[in-house]
Amino acid sequence: MAIVAFVVGLLLFLAFDNAASGQATYANRLGVFNVSGPASIFVNVGIVGLVCSFLSFIMYLFNRSPLLLKSYKFIGAASGVFIFIGLAWGQA
Repeated sequence: MAIVAFVVGLLLFLAFDNAASGQATYANRLGVFNVSGPASIFVNVGIVGLVCSFLSFIMYLFNRSPLLLKSYKFIGAASGVFIFIGLAWGQA
């Protein structure tokens, strides 16, 4: 559990640090995407949302509450939309 807390803390720190500097970096198997300016706000909100979605899923595994499962799915989908909008806007 300590490793999960460390990774979550690190992701949140990096997301807020990038937001304070007005930039965002998102990486996946397709490559690394860097955006700056207003588009970075969308990407950073999406990254924080992914962390919240992950935490919601961890809580679901312990409680098995249908509300937590629905929130995990909704927050994850909304985060993906925010990241997509930010990357599309930043790369245009």
